[in-house]
Amino acid sequence: MRWSSVVMVPYLFAQTAFHSDPFQPLEDYAPPPSPSQTPHGLPSPAYWQNRADYQMDITLDPKTHRLTGVARLTYTHNAPFPICYLWLAVEPNYFSLRSYGHLSRNFLWEDFRRDAQRGKANRIELYARQLENYQRTNLLLTEVSVEEGTTVRPLPYRIEETLMEVSLPKCLATGERITLRLQWSFTLNDALVEGRGGYMMTEAGPIYQVAQYYPRPVLLSERRGWQKMPYYGPSEFATEFGDYEVNVRLPRGFIVAATGRLLNPEAVLPPPQLERWRRVGLDTTTFILTSKEVPLKVQRDTLIWRFRAENVRDFAFAASNQYIWEARYTKIPGAPEPTLIQSLYTSDVAPLWQHLALAAAEHTLHEYSQYTFPFPYPSMIVTYGGVYGMEYPMIVFCGRQQPEKDGSVPEATRHSFISLVIHEVGHNFFPMVVCSDERRWMWLDEGLNTYLENLSKAAFEPMLREKEAEAERKRVREYLASGRSQPILAHPLSIREMGSNAYLKVAIGLETLRSYILDPTRMDTAFQRYARAWAFKHPEPWDFFRAISHSIGQELGWFWKGWFLDTAPVDIAIDTVIQEKVSVGRSYRQVLLTEEEQAVQRYVERLSQDTLRRRFYVDSRPHLINHVLENNRKTYEAALTERRRALKAAQEAARRYLREEGDLYEVRVRFRNRGGLVWPLWVKLTYSDGAASLWYFPAEVWAKEPTTLLKVFYTRQPVQQVEVDPWKLSLDIRPENQVYGTPGSN
Repeated sequence: MRWSSVVMVPYLFAQTAFHSDPFQPLEDYAPPPSPSQTPHGLPSPAYWQNRADYQMDITLDPKTHRLTGVARLTYTHNAPFPICYLWLAVEPNYFSLRSYGHLSRNFLWEDFRRDAQRGKANRIELYARQLENYQRTNLLLTEVSVEEGTTVRPLPYRIEETLMEVSLPKCLATGERITLRLQWSFTLNDALVEGRGGYMMTEAGPIYQVAQYYPRPVLLSERRGWQKMPYYGPSEFATEFGDYEVNVRLPRGFIVAATGRLLNPEAVLPPPQLERWRRVGLDTTTFILTSKEVPLKVQRDTLIWRFRAENVRDFAFAASNQYIWEARYTKIPGAPEPTLIQSLYTSDVAPLWQHLALAAAEHTLHEYSQYTFPFPYPSMIVTYGGVYGMEYPMIVFCGRQQPEKDGSVPEATRHSFISLVIHEVGHNFFPMVVCSDERRWMWLDEGLNTYLENLSKAAFEPMLREKEAEAERKRVREYLASGRSQPILAHPLSIREMGSNAYLKVAIGLETLRSYILDPTRMDTAFQRYARAWAFKHPEPWDFFRAISHSIGQELGWFWKGWFLDTAPVDIAIDTVIQEKVSVGRSYRQVLLTEEEQAVQRYVERLSQDTLRRRFYVDSRPHLINHVLENNRKTYEAALTERRRALKAAQEAARRYLREEGDLYEVRVRFRNRGGLVWPLWVKLTYSDGAASLWYFPAEVWAKEPTTLLKVFYTRQPVQQVEVDPWKLSLDIRPENQVYGTPGSN
């Protein structure tokens, strides 16, 4: 991770101290909070951030894919120090033969994974198509001016790669604002080749998904100043909040979906579609455009679609004459008003998209609102196009998943699509509202979002999460065992395996924190407090660590340090097990067996949790039921039946076992920490008659000796098997060394 000088010393100290003291408290190695942050990981009364409000007119020519923009940017400066220039991002310059993103490519790691045609063309052809994109973008900036009353005058500026520095006519003091006028144009890229926006050509015409198309101020923060890191491609964005009023001009026949509210439906929708638009209601889906009505005929005249969005960090739009258009409202508890959810897609993907995209989006808004805050915006739109998956305020781009030629939808395709929609819509919470600096901290939005995505998928339909969870845990374990893993806080540009590092290691780690180290109630409460405190603000990693830690009565410095700052894996082995029958007085026997009695009951309680029937989103929506879902429902019911059988057997075995009198056994178990990362232990003991007990030891059990642990158990019967982490939730890279002995009959 490339740290600034503000945090370099504490970080280096942390890395050194880790090897001598894994239990160093968080505040002993974390950088001190800035004046705008509290020691509890929350914004302080001194917190500030700047603001960027826009009025824009955007014209898009489908014949040339050339976008022309005129913007009026009002920038409000709230920092407690003056600024004499603005830094703005001009990300279309990424598509250039001179861009840092292109010139810094390392072909050892280049696999053209973004290219949808990679299976239909060779490596040279794919690279040529990318270079072709770069050679036609041609960003032209034709005006950078300042409004001063009724006069407008040019301002000096200079462009460095994907950044532009604008010299202000006078320095802005705290609370002052300035209004700039900007004009520019460039040619959109082929989104099937590369990029987070652009166009996809079809026989019926282009499908547009447009983003990163206008100059916008980069984030100014207290700790690091201007976020002047160039746009390299993998790292995303760091922006300010503001209100947007945007006019999008396209030929009549194009349907436009965008961030915010559509202000002039009566001016852009023909009477039949306008009437359907006006009758969209709660819960019942309305097709504003049906499959029989598309593609629409593109006319020579143009229409202006007007949108307004309040308190957003960006503005994106999609447009096509081929869109089938579904819509309905949903009521989210605690939200100020019902949310309009929409999906726009083409006929060729309708067997996959119809009803399902809208359902996944609605479910996401409800689930994420439960774990964070009520969704604050009036609209949420899912659009199909050439971009694989990308998020912007109130609109997401999804593409690439296709039904089979006969219209059938394989289970893998269906589940991949649901995951994609949940993930992209979920980004409207992280980072569209909890607005972290994505240029620097990929994991702080991708990892947290994937964590909530997994919780949401588990509640959408049976087996959706179960069928992928073990594969993801296996991938994380293999990543940690490979010797090539990197700290989660590594810079996005340097991360070699983004999926394993910034997404899965974070998400699976937080799931483990929730279910293996803490419990759902404590974790959910802490996570919600963090999300609500930082809504519409700019948190950093240490704010997240502090907010979670200070919401619970447990020191988690070892977890943040070991899982996020270091790369040592979890590898805890059972070394030896020695047991013998011992003799003590009756009263002492009872005292010694108290812990075991609790452990036996704990095992039964743990099994009973797995027998509770879940409620799924699809249960009350029969229009989503198909053969795939029916088969998975049968699998789920069979699993519930088996769990209940196992619970009943365990309850009977526990009752028999706890009635035993007379014998006492001492079981001495030595554990070895071979991976280096300290970790809590859940230990299951299985006895000779099939009964079992479950013991918990916190990570601090390694405090005196981080490599070796001896535990002594007193039991009523000889132990047949000792097992660490019986449900395989600990992310241990070698589960095979976590079992000692053979289980008894059950």
